[in-house]
Formats: sequence, C-alpha cells, structure tokens
Amino acid sequence: MDTANHAAFADLSRPIVSPLPSAERERLAGAWRMASQDIADDIRFIRQYLKVIAEKEERLSTGTLVHGRAYVEACAAWLPETRYLRNLRLISECECAMIAAGVRFATSSDAWE
Repeated sequence: MDTANHAAFADLSRPIVSPLPSAERERLAGAWRMASQDIADDIRFIRQYLKVIAEKEERLSTGTLVHGRAYVEACAAWLPETRYLRNLRLISECECAMIAAGVRFATSSDAWE
C-alpha cells in the first residue's frame, strides 16, 4: 500500500475522541444527516416552484397554458413555506456542536474533515 493510502486508512482506523457519549454523538449526527437530506428536498422543490412560476405564461402548441393558473398560484404560495431556512439553521447548529465536540463530518460530498 502506498504511503498516502496507508496514512488515510490509518487515520480512519483511529477512534474519534469526543467528550460526548456515543448516544449523544449518534443523535447529533442523525439530526445533521436528516437536515442535510431534507434541505436537498427543499432545494429540489424550490427549483421546481421557480420553474413553474417562470413558465406561467408559456403555452403548448395547442394554445393551452403549460401550467394551470391555480397550480402556478399554489407554487407561489408553497415557495415561502419550504423548510429550507429551518433546515439550513439546523445543519449549522449541528455542525457547530459537532466541531465543539470533536465529531468529524463531511464538509462536502468530496471531502471529509
């Protein structure tokens, strides 16, 4: 095994040292994971709502609106109701607590810190 890989695997094999009990670390990590998944859903819905709102005047070749007026209005109403900001705050709070407790977490899908 080359030196870089050996160092990476050796680092992963060491236990995480944290003052938090295991159950508390798991609860915190679980809350972070759930908020991360929920915010991904929020982003997907926000994009869809914005797309529908932007296409509100577009018509099919038959002259029919692509989206009904009621659906466009519903999307405009749903947009501020997404939990995006709540989930973003929860992720930030979890990350602050995890940093303070010495719990490692992914800072992106490509890197672990």
